[in-house]
Amino acid sequence: MEKYKEKEGFTLIELLIVVAIIGIVAAIAIPNLLVAIQKSKQKATIGDIKTIGNAIGAYSTDNYYAPADLSFGPTSVRILYIRNFPTTDSWEYEWSYTRNNSDPSVYSIASGGKDGTFAGWNQNGYYIMNSYFDFNYDIIFSVGIFAYGPRIK
Repeated sequence: MEKYKEKEGFTLIELLIVVAIIGIVAAIAIPNLLVAIQKSKQKATIGDIKTIGNAIGAYSTDNYYAPADLSFGPTSVRILYIRNFPTTDSWEYEWSYTRNNSDPSVYSIASGGKDGTFAGWNQNGYYIMNSYFDFNYDIIFSVGIFAYGPRIK
């Protein structure tokens, strides 16, 4: 009597089950990964704004007014008060910076968030609120505090 010999390899049904499981795991993991990436960009932007804001605050303390802009001049914030100046937020948008016309010690620096758009500033440098959306929150740092931004847990 001849001994039964098992075939090596996987059956089609076994391969389909494995592919289905991988598909389900990917369907769960990929959206969570995308959200995690946006959260990390948002938190990095908040950290950068705080660093720039603290440098502007130091400049303001020394000069009694905030800088007119974030230029590279010889007495600028970028050269004297901060070692590595982030020129853009984490979404690669330029910072929005404004100084109050009537009180030059009042400043605001902002990021438009993921969408890069702002509700805007009025002529005195006060921020006009916009609506609240996920990672499209504008992030505003003004005179040492966050005046507007996402709720971070």
